[in-house]
Amino acid sequence: MKKITILSAIVSTLLLSFTFIMADVGDSCTGDASCDFEERCHNGVCIKKKEFDFGSSGKTGKPCQIDADCIGSGSCVDNGFGEKYCSGE
Repeated sequence: MKKITILSAIVSTLLLSFTFIMADVGDSCTGDASCDFEERCHNGVCIKKKEFDFGSSGKTGKPCQIDADCIGSGSCVDNGFGEKYCSGE
């Protein structure tokens, strides 16, 4: 009985910790659920949602080559597939 209690405590802790592990802006993602609340998954990379992208230049989520292409919209991040996008942060 003691082993079952310890095992269930460990499993509960692991499940709880996984719910708080979210990707930051610019991190790779597979869907919106793997990004933070203010972000969405766009072509494999987390970017800021338009409604939370205050004062940007409107380049968030657009393709880029270097950070200078994203002035006002964060940095140029790689999605892991050889494509780069402005992160919005």
